[in-house]
Amino acid sequence: MGVVSTLDLVIVTGLSGAGKTKAMGYLEDLGYYAMDNLPISLMNQFLDLAAQTEGRISKIAVALDVRSSGFKTQFRSMLQHLATRDIHPRIIFLEASSRVLVNRFSETRRRHPMPGSTVLESIKKERELLAEVRELATAIIDTTDLTLAELKDRVRAAVLDSRESQTLAINIVSFGYKSGLPIDLDLLFDVRFLPNPYYVGDLVHRTGFDKGVILYVLHEPYARDFFVRLADFIDFLLPHFQEEGKSYVTIGIGCTGGRHRSVVIANMLYHHLKPLARSVHVFHRDLQK
Repeated sequence: MGVVSTLDLVIVTGLSGAGKTKAMGYLEDLGYYAMDNLPISLMNQFLDLAAQTEGRISKIAVALDVRSSGFKTQFRSMLQHLATRDIHPRIIFLEASSRVLVNRFSETRRRHPMPGSTVLESIKKERELLAEVRELATAIIDTTDLTLAELKDRVRAAVLDSRESQTLAINIVSFGYKSGLPIDLDLLFDVRFLPNPYYVGDLVHRTGFDKGVILYVLHEPYARDFFVRLADFIDFLLPHFQEEGKSYVTIGIGCTGGRHRSVVIANMLYHHLKPLARSVHVFHRDLQK
């Protein structure tokens, strides 16, 4: 029996410890029938059974990972076979920094599914194994710095049908270069050229939420001109991202320490975009430390 082309199939995959279980739970909350760790060889039989429910199961989320025998070799052929049945799944790939993954396995005392003399070695092997699968993803979510609420928003944005929204979900992240780049950015803007409150005695310990810091960062005409140009550029880009089928865009704003200039500009961009988009979130990474 063939599966009807109206089937809404989401495949969740990615690195072990990156949050696949949480993502599957969120998809189940969205009305998806969730199946964890389904062997790839059984995918077609599983979808045939779903087709026999006469539409009662039309939204399906399947978690696939390296525990499935022949994962790397079978994944692409599975997608090709699904395409012959007019099924085009959305693929969510979850990842995180190696440092965070090591900590997560240490905290849970779980054994990594990939063989290796250390957890770090196992993570490296799994990352290499999944490199080709990652390239096939329709949405890549880096969970390194995400809260559970933010992960839920990212998963929701990744599966929303374009008919459910007229605009993108937008995530704005302020950060400091001294602590490294966020991994999952679509756009990155460096604002280290703006006036730096760090060198002003009464502003150094304040943040980009402080009125004095905001006035200092923006007191030069070129700073205000920059933001006008930035907002215009983002306004120009977003419709084109949507035309390409993206359901969310992550914008990074970086300064040296991530506490002053990047926070000011990220907040301004948030207030500029809030009336224009279905979902806009701002996250100040280095204010959380």
